[in-house]
Amino acid sequence: MKTLEGAAIATGGTRRRITVSTLAEASFLADGGWDDILYAVPLTPDKMKDVMALHARLESFTVMVDHPAQVEALLGLLPGRVAPDKPLRVVVGVDCGYHRDGCDPTDPSSVELVRTLTRAQLTAMAGVYTHAGHSYDVPDVATVEAIAAAERDVIVGFAGTLRAAGLAVPSVGVGSTPTCSNPPAHLTGVDEMHPGNYMYYDATQLSLGSCTLDDIAVRVLTRVVGHYPKSNTLLIDCGWTGASAQGKESGYGCLPKTPELTIANLKQECGEVTSADGAPIDYARYPIGSFLEIAPYHSCASTHQHGHVHVLETAASREVSEVWRICKGW
Repeated sequence: MKTLEGAAIATGGTRRRITVSTLAEASFLADGGWDDILYAVPLTPDKMKDVMALHARLESFTVMVDHPAQVEALLGLLPGRVAPDKPLRVVVGVDCGYHRDGCDPTDPSSVELVRTLTRAQLTAMAGVYTHAGHSYDVPDVATVEAIAAAERDVIVGFAGTLRAAGLAVPSVGVGSTPTCSNPPAHLTGVDEMHPGNYMYYDATQLSLGSCTLDDIAVRVLTRVVGHYPKSNTLLIDCGWTGASAQGKESGYGCLPKTPELTIANLKQECGEVTSADGAPIDYARYPIGSFLEIAPYHSCASTHQHGHVHVLETAASREVSEVWRICKGW
């Protein structure tokens, strides 16, 4: 979560139990009063200084590993830095079919990895974690639901294997926005869900059936700065630095208030907009200086291009009620 205010909404005001993908976010949230933070990216030794600082200041800070080399390095660095009465909490990442990260739940070496963490005096095995990121790349809700069921079955099955081997598994976590928005028929055996994109949603989630257009809570506002009838285009003052370069094949998102238009291309600071059906643009409807609203293809990438979120009083107004600072860096 990149803003304190959004994190407060996500945690119901508790300021606890939140997942981050950068150590900058973890420090940002800790400075804002958050505790019980999970850093859900495989840990490497170069990050240990920051990890130890967060471990010392928070009641509960948890890291993730998914490979024996990471565990070996971690255990070699902990003596003298961690007290036995406050061991470092560790979750083990599990591959549920995404194949980006996570250990192989069918490989006996994954059980041994958990056994090593469990036996170590300076670590506390906090659970197993998975992320079905491949659910972003499917065509329909039925396929998302099938992936969600597989996500559940893989992680719950691995937890069962560990428990059968006499190893404790305090928590079983799943989470991607598509699979949490369209969950399987049951979540028996799952303790936690860790979606992130659902806070804003976006055009991708709309296409996956995770949300409606009205559920998309973020817009990138841009002005029309040029008319070019010969090429049937409008020029806008928003390029990929304002909305990200993702989703070109899908128009970089959509234009909810002007669906007859589509973004044909985004340059660095400017974008080219044309008609969605190829018909001649009625330029009188889009005067130079007027606004267009972009519902981004991927809200995480688009908002990260900016330093602040301007929260509107209502969806129909342009009155800014709050300004949220976005965490930057890694």
